Amino acid sequence: MQSSGGLASHLRSASRGLIFTLVFLTPLLVVPFTIDPLEINKQTLLMILTLCATLLWFASMLVEKKVRLARGWMNLIPLLFVAAFVIPALSSAAPYLSWIGAHRQEYTSVATAVALGLLIYLTGNTFRDRRSHQLMHGVMVVSVALTVSSSLMALFGLPLFGSLTSVLAFNTVGTLTNFTTFLVVVTSFFLASFISHKEGDSILNDGVFGVLERCLIVLVTLSTFFFLLVVDSSQLWLLFVLSIMSVFLFVFFRAQDFSSRTRLLFPVVLLLCAIPFWFWLPGLHFSQIPLEVTLNNESSLSIAEKTLQTYSSNTGTGPGTYLFDFAQFHDAALNETDFWNTRFDRASSHVLTLLPTLGVLGVTLLSLFVLFLLLRSVHQVVKPRSREAWLESFVHLTPWLILVISAFLVSWNMTLTISFGFFSGLLISQVMRPEAGRSFDRSPGAALVCSFFFLCLTLVLLVGVFLTTERYAAEIAFAKAVKLDRAGMDLQEVVTQLDRATTLNKYHDTYDRNLAEALLLRVGEELSSVSSIETLTPESAQYVQALIAASVNAATQATTLSPNNVLNWLTRGMVYRELVPVMGEASDFAIESYTKATELESVNPSNWVELGKTYLVAAEAVRPLTLAQDEAAATQAQSTLADYLTQAESAFQKAIELKPNYAPAHFQLALTYVAQGRLDDAVAKMESVAAYNPLDVGVQFQLGVLYLKRGQDGDLSKAQAAFENTIKLSPEYSNAHWFLSSIYEGQGDLARAVQEVETVLELNPGNDLVEARLQKLLAGQVSEETPEVLEE
Repeated sequence: MQSSGGLASHLRSASRGLIFTLVFLTPLLVVPFTIDPLEINKQTLLMILTLCATLLWFASMLVEKKVRLARGWMNLIPLLFVAAFVIPALSSAAPYLSWIGAHRQEYTSVATAVALGLLIYLTGNTFRDRRSHQLMHGVMVVSVALTVSSSLMALFGLPLFGSLTSVLAFNTVGTLTNFTTFLVVVTSFFLASFISHKEGDSILNDGVFGVLERCLIVLVTLSTFFFLLVVDSSQLWLLFVLSIMSVFLFVFFRAQDFSSRTRLLFPVVLLLCAIPFWFWLPGLHFSQIPLEVTLNNESSLSIAEKTLQTYSSNTGTGPGTYLFDFAQFHDAALNETDFWNTRFDRASSHVLTLLPTLGVLGVTLLSLFVLFLLLRSVHQVVKPRSREAWLESFVHLTPWLILVISAFLVSWNMTLTISFGFFSGLLISQVMRPEAGRSFDRSPGAALVCSFFFLCLTLVLLVGVFLTTERYAAEIAFAKAVKLDRAGMDLQEVVTQLDRATTLNKYHDTYDRNLAEALLLRVGEELSSVSSIETLTPESAQYVQALIAASVNAATQATTLSPNNVLNWLTRGMVYRELVPVMGEASDFAIESYTKATELESVNPSNWVELGKTYLVAAEAVRPLTLAQDEAAATQAQSTLADYLTQAESAFQKAIELKPNYAPAHFQLALTYVAQGRLDDAVAKMESVAAYNPLDVGVQFQLGVLYLKRGQDGDLSKAQAAFENTIKLSPEYSNAHWFLSSIYEGQGDLARAVQEVETVLELNPGNDLVEARLQKLLAGQVSEETPEVLEE
């Protein structure tokens, strides 16, 4: 029968084995079943493996009936790291985003921070012996070598990732900047280990395994240099140079501990090769490399300052909410670029991403964590207790320090965040005081505390597995819905999958937002099958009402879950606006929603255009009331109509002020002038839009319609030219043929008029109105009225 001590040892080994698995899989893991194949899966891996490893560690103490903990105040600093995220999350306007993480913001969530805190503490207490470090070094070498190899194969044409190749940017870490940053960090780790180790320092340092280890290190190092050339970023070249210089800095303090000075030649050569590329030599160009766009430091700092001035400077807006901060506070100068409608979910660097979301208090707590660990680790390197203590601290401090520096230069993701937690744990394992053991027999309280934590962790693990399963099932259902929609499949199946996602995860606003839009499209499908709403059967009418109610409820739920997400308010406004023709009071709710969107993202011209379009829809809904027999009601309706049109004009003018070359704003402003009866202004505005957008089919067509409406000298020929241009751009544009036939008819050219109407009939077979007009033209009957727009 196995002794309790032997079982406890196996449990501790199993705990370390899970950490080995985490380190090995973190840069490699890709799961194609979710929308984002990387971040959510790496976060799930981190949480489950860390919880299981911690549970096994506590179980080993229960089996052995002895508490084993490293001594010293360094046990407390992981709490600083966790508190930096927990405290700001308490007041977050997007709880799910801050506590769990979504939209590629998993790396800054409280769930990730807690898992990292456990990882740091667990690694610090279970990786104290030399052999565990040696094994970890070997695992990292193999894992990174596989990551690099897969990336090189994908880059040079081998379809390793299949359809995910372009999504993954040819690697399994993240963006190419994240990937190259990761490579720079691990390369500094491998170089520090390579130049400082001597015979017997590594389990792979002798014989065949030693040769294999050195070959893999060379492969990773050269690949790092290659990807630096591909990305060709001055920040990354700086980081690479600093990583090598940091190695030399520590060599300066402990030169006597480096047994092989010739090994220093390798990093020296790398440094000499890197400096010219950093300053003047160009990098490599690969046409298949995706464009990577980030905010600059000036914009990021401005957003952080405005956020802290508007919201709590101590706690910020909450972890993971940078997208909302950007939307509300980015500068209007961005509208002058091609990325004016891009919503950035992170700043130019990790630090500037954390500053507005965690606030001064959160960043201060993180800074204290980094400062305490840095000072203690540097002291260990400069004045070690032994060569073994110096060696392990040196090889782990170098990559950890480069990670800290990278936080000021580039943005992070899950892989870099997990790497930071792991290296922090390895550093703590070396700076903690020796392990102390306390038997349960001598300290019953320790047994009680250990049992309590074991039960709590067991409960957390069980609940966590259940919730993670539901979260994953919801994400898979959402991914299926997206794939079905992109493939043009049945809309009802899309709705079914989205409904399943919202049922499984009631806290993710993205699911509700997309469900609201899909349900609204279903309403359109149902109504398109009948000539008018009045012809709906009672059952069909009830079904349409149910779809409308469900769409409104889903849109409202999205804004409730995440009220600071401008996308939720835009969807809610769109849902209400589409319902105005069948539910007149919806116009007020639509205007309210779009007004909220302009408050949350005031410098985006498209939001103002959507608000203006909503006012136009509301105005058209009121227009019939201006003809009411009740004079007071008609007068009130006329006043409301004028007010709506004035508000629409103001909204479009605001959009033009923000982005003078924004064609949709000019186009809608011209339509507003038409609604106000200002045809000359409308024609002038539409002519200017057409001049800047000569290939826009809709603009050319509307310009022709406006010429017909105005009817001044020369307008008929101008309308004809506009419709002919429309047909050249889009030969199947039915209404252009329809109006052009009217012009030919007015000119007495019945043959060409018949030809145009026949074209319309070919495009709209079975249309009674078209067939009737064709028969009249064939009979030689000429109409002097301009036809209405044809419903296609």
